[in-house]
Amino acid sequence: MKEIKEKLLEMQKAIIAEIQQDRSKSASAVTNDIGDNIDHATEERDRELYQLLGERDQQKLEQIKHAIERIDDDEYGLCEDCGVQIGKKRLMALPFTQLCIECKSEEERTKGREGTLDLSNPNVESMDTEGY
Repeated sequence: MKEIKEKLLEMQKAIIAEIQQDRSKSASAVTNDIGDNIDHATEERDRELYQLLGERDQQKLEQIKHAIERIDDDEYGLCEDCGVQIGKKRLMALPFTQLCIECKSEEERTKGREGTLDLSNPNVESMDTEGY
């Protein structure tokens, strides 16, 4: 568990640094708003991209924080839907995962049937993790 917690803490630090860097770039783009229409459109697109990346990073940060809390509460590694032990390979690949592969697959199938699967915002857990 110690190895996974350290990995989560490293991921958390990296994401926080990335968010801070993105915010710095976004603030810089706002202060440099002088220019022609093409420059303005480019800067606006960049601001939107930084915001989108920031939201994804913040979501991942919340997942990491939740995983660390579960480690501290001795609940880490259990699927939050069915309670089964999540495979070690899956936990090493996605240390912030909350679902076993079976429950995650079922969630994706259900979302696909309901038409709620958001392909424009890929979640790291949606990767092919067969065998994990």
